[in-house]
Amino acid sequence: MIKFLTSVKTYLWITGLSIAVYIIGSVVIPANLDVFSEINDIPLFEWFSLNRRYLLQYSWIWLLIILMAVLSANTIACIIDALARGAGRRDVIGFFSPQMLHLAVLFVLLGHMVSALYAYREDVPMTTGAVAEVRGLRLMLNDLEFIQVQGEDSPRWRVGLKVDDRLFTLEPAQPAFVDGIGFFAKSANEKRKTAVIGIVYDPGARWEVIGAAMFVLAALGLCYVQLRR
Repeated sequence: MIKFLTSVKTYLWITGLSIAVYIIGSVVIPANLDVFSEINDIPLFEWFSLNRRYLLQYSWIWLLIILMAVLSANTIACIIDALARGAGRRDVIGFFSPQMLHLAVLFVLLGHMVSALYAYREDVPMTTGAVAEVRGLRLMLNDLEFIQVQGEDSPRWRVGLKVDDRLFTLEPAQPAFVDGIGFFAKSANEKRKTAVIGIVYDPGARWEVIGAAMFVLAALGLCYVQLRR
């Protein structure tokens, strides 16, 4: 089993199979848009639960998850094996950069898995003065203001949004964040005194950012090693 997990052939086979599954998905999704229309709005595993009757159409996603799990185990085993074999090496940057590159991929995969379990995205239509209960949060559109700026055809607008009695001012390019949840002013209607507030929660994003930062550092380390040689 250890030999299987530390084999480069295992990595190549898993990668090749994953690419094939991605290609299958790129064909299945456009052919079943009615099934996949809400897949980005709710956590993936919650979406699975709500769409059990379409298992045949999204079975390729489960296969991809399994392949990614095997690929992660392969990567972890290779990192441990490399660290054991390279103990005591003096070329620290040259030795650790590839391992950091592999870890970066793992952090990105971890971020995707966390998002698949817990992330959500929701648009909430609201009227000034009205209260909405959304995912355990008490929201109220406290104020809606339109400002005509000289030289601009369309008026600028902003909303006062109360989130559990905490007041925030939102503009189209100025969201607010509460406990990792983002609140975005998406649209507004001056005559009806209504606005659409977008709510986004993605706890996996922080792991993906960590992975991206590690990837950049590892890439710089590898470039340094190549330039030095």
